[in-house]
Amino acid sequence: MKKYIFKNKWWVLGYLSLALVTSGMAVYLSILIRDIVDVALSFELNEFWDLIFTSSLFFIAFGVIYYIKEMLYAIFNAKTIRKIREDVFAGMMKQEIAQFESVNSADYISALTNDIKLLEENFFLSLATVAEMGMMMVIAVGFMVYLNWIVAAALLGTLIILVIAQSLFGPLVKNRQTKLSESLSAFTVRIKDIFSGFEVIKSYQMKKHSEKVFAEYNSQVVNANFSLYHVSTIAGSVASVIGLFLQVGIVFFSAYLIVQGQMYPGTMVAMLILSGQITGPVEAFGAVIPMVTGSKEIVERLERFANVEVVNQGTEEATFEREIRVEQLAFTYPNQEEAALRGLDFTFEKNKKYALIGKSGCGKTTLAKVLIGHLNDYEGDVRYDGVKTRALASESFGKLPAMVHQNVYMFDEDIASNIGLHQSYAKGAMDLAVRDSGVDLFLNDERTLSFAVGENGSNLSGGQRQRIAVARALIQNKPLLILDEGTSAVDRQTGADIENRLLRRDDLTLITITHSLDAEMLKQYDTVIYMEEGEIVESGSFDGLVAQGGKFANYLSV
Repeated sequence: MKKYIFKNKWWVLGYLSLALVTSGMAVYLSILIRDIVDVALSFELNEFWDLIFTSSLFFIAFGVIYYIKEMLYAIFNAKTIRKIREDVFAGMMKQEIAQFESVNSADYISALTNDIKLLEENFFLSLATVAEMGMMMVIAVGFMVYLNWIVAAALLGTLIILVIAQSLFGPLVKNRQTKLSESLSAFTVRIKDIFSGFEVIKSYQMKKHSEKVFAEYNSQVVNANFSLYHVSTIAGSVASVIGLFLQVGIVFFSAYLIVQGQMYPGTMVAMLILSGQITGPVEAFGAVIPMVTGSKEIVERLERFANVEVVNQGTEEATFEREIRVEQLAFTYPNQEEAALRGLDFTFEKNKKYALIGKSGCGKTTLAKVLIGHLNDYEGDVRYDGVKTRALASESFGKLPAMVHQNVYMFDEDIASNIGLHQSYAKGAMDLAVRDSGVDLFLNDERTLSFAVGENGSNLSGGQRQRIAVARALIQNKPLLILDEGTSAVDRQTGADIENRLLRRDDLTLITITHSLDAEMLKQYDTVIYMEEGEIVESGSFDGLVAQGGKFANYLSV
């Protein structure tokens, strides 16, 4: 967090400078009250009116300076929190897909909301409180020594008891603050899971179970928060009792000095105020310092997100002018014993069309994800024009492939934004993508490209969402397009129309993952690849594989 404070150092210095002034003015108030008491006891009316005038100017100046001080902190806080949130978000977004998906997305949401809120309240605000209270305490000690060094020495000596008492609660507060952060993260994960599965919950009468789960995690958050508050309250109560004891002790000791003729009544009042300005900060430290130190794990968590190390960052420029070659390609998902891919060797030639066929779970989608760089923890090699994908620069590599999934995600924006994804394209590119994908088939006077699709396309049918996804891929004009059951949600005629249009594009390498065994359609592909249990068993033209009478022919006849 030091870099954020240093980046806004002028706001910090301005705030601290005015905090020093207001702390000094707050302490000076004790002297002002001392003079008022002494003047009142002396019955000097002229001096009394002079003090009223002086006090009025003092309070006006204090109010103005205090306002400016608080605004300086507010500006620093706004700039710092915004930058931290931007850096954390940027760190999350620079990850590769597999790396990003290794963490529950609710953890990202919790970090950007709950953790940053805790950081703002428990770290920066507490840090400011420590700085401001510390200044006031030091100045108050100086004034007390000036008024009566004996009382000051006695007070400072007994403050050791208060400091020792507060130090005992520091680890307890830190532990409970960490548990609160963890419970908030778990709560966010569970709530996201419930809301994402709302349709399943309603369809399968899971309402009671969902309410039970919600109540359980909600209780964990409430209990963690209560536990933190409870320990903080105990620490505060102990500090308050000790502080009160000290202040009462100051009163008795000062009264004794008055009886002995060694102190004026006004000075006793000033000493009482000063003692509060010394014990008050010490009491506050007992609550806020554990908050600052307890924020260490939250700070480290946010810094991990902001400074995430991106895996497999290459530097080579990505090209696809000739071929994509996979050599001895193998892949096993985490926590799985069976390999999803087993020693694959194959060459995908530029502008050729490939149909990838096989039973569910045979490795088709896994192969596609490896080809486009979504899965990196594989064995063997994947080469684009002879260069390993691990050596390719991520941004450059991302310009080559596009993949249309069966489950399409829609942003809560209009149709045009979901197709163009807020990027600039050549004139007519949008019209061409809309036409070739079949999006134009459901557009009309009311449902134009400006039509709002709703949350994840809730205002559209499944088929309409898939057409938009195809248009999204086409407008990018990437040389490689993978359809992973990309037309499964549209009717057969529309799906065939979209597929035919893609097959006719001479400048496109197409890999279609399909369960459709339409012979007329499969004959249009240059190569049919048949997979079983993570292996490419057969490949060739449709007619050639049928004539061969092998495993693909048997699969076709089932």
